[in-house]
Amino acid sequence: MLIRLLSLLVLPLAALIGIAAPASADDISATGRGVVRVVTIAVVDDQVVGFGHGSGFAVAPNRIVTNAHVVELAERYPDNVVVGVVPTEGDKSYQGKVIAYDVQRDLALIEFTGARLPQTALYTGPIDEGGAVVSLGFPGNVDLATARSAADYIRPTSPVRSEGVFSGRRSLSDVEVLLHTANIARGNSGGPLLDRCGRVIGVNSAITRGEEGDSTFGFAIADTELAAFLREAKQPYSAVGTPCTSIEERLRQDSDADVRAAADAAAARRDVATQAALSRERALEQARIEAERRRENVMAIAGLLLVAA
Repeated sequence: MLIRLLSLLVLPLAALIGIAAPASADDISATGRGVVRVVTIAVVDDQVVGFGHGSGFAVAPNRIVTNAHVVELAERYPDNVVVGVVPTEGDKSYQGKVIAYDVQRDLALIEFTGARLPQTALYTGPIDEGGAVVSLGFPGNVDLATARSAADYIRPTSPVRSEGVFSGRRSLSDVEVLLHTANIARGNSGGPLLDRCGRVIGVNSAITRGEEGDSTFGFAIADTELAAFLREAKQPYSAVGTPCTSIEERLRQDSDADVRAAADAAAARRDVATQAALSRERALEQARIEAERRRENVMAIAGLLLVAA
């Protein structure tokens, strides 16, 4: 029993499907426009013999990050396997080429031409355990339920959003990964794991297969591994290190700022009133002193007149 509980089998998420098988946007939706479906089509003697797909996201207008296992066949058999990039918007898909490939980290970089995608940003700051995370991608079980033909897999559509929490950092085959509870499935491979502000914190790669009611967890290649991969590939990327601030927090901060501004204004008005009162008191005191001096002068003159008389 203990062995069964501890022996979680890690499953790759890339979907392999037989050819005959049947957000004013918020931060997450804005990032979603840079998420793509990555398809691989195997052709032998002008016949399609295999079709698979995963997910990916733009780190440059014409470059996509995905998992290495999503495009493994294209890397091994470049003359027989075509890589396709399917954006979330528009009416076209585009042929891509693998330009960087890291089996150890399970990451790949794809270049394509014909369109420019919104670039996602990588968050490089600390991630709090228990914090909200969001997965974007194209889970195969959703496709199986909704696709009417193979053509639907290369037709632009919006990614599926799934929310969960960040459960900590782990090591998987000597690669740093993020453990999380956002629901992902085969087909989510290579899709981004985001913080609640829509910044990329990891690349979804695998799930655990629970037994006898065990919970299922997702693994995402960590931000540190992604950044190292991009540096080694000499691929510039956008990075942000400032903590995420929710709309509620921003509103609260704005409200607090308004309260502070009102308090400062009231204090300034009190200071002005205090200074005005002090000025009036000084003026009255000066007037009293002047009046006293004039009275003394008058008395002195009167005394002199009396003496002279």
